[in-house]
Amino acid sequence: MQGLVKFLAGGAAGAVVGLVVGSLLAPQKGEELQAEARRRVTAAREAGDDAERQAVDALQERYRQRVKDPTAFTPGSVAANRTNP
Repeated sequence: MQGLVKFLAGGAAGAVVGLVVGSLLAPQKGEELQAEARRRVTAAREAGDDAERQAVDALQERYRQRVKDPTAFTPGSVAANRTNP
């Protein structure tokens, strides 16, 4: 039990030291840093969405080639109706 308390106290002290050092060495003010973080998160989200669209398109094209049906997954096709309830 005493070891757990020491471990938690050390973790808390490390977190406080990390926050202080990070605040002192941060290259930007808080608002600027938050804006930059939001911009990076938005860019990462958009990149992820683009990658997902590309993967879906590639998988659909691969399926079309395997079943030899160039209209699979197009609006009105049987496969599209089954996958989009």
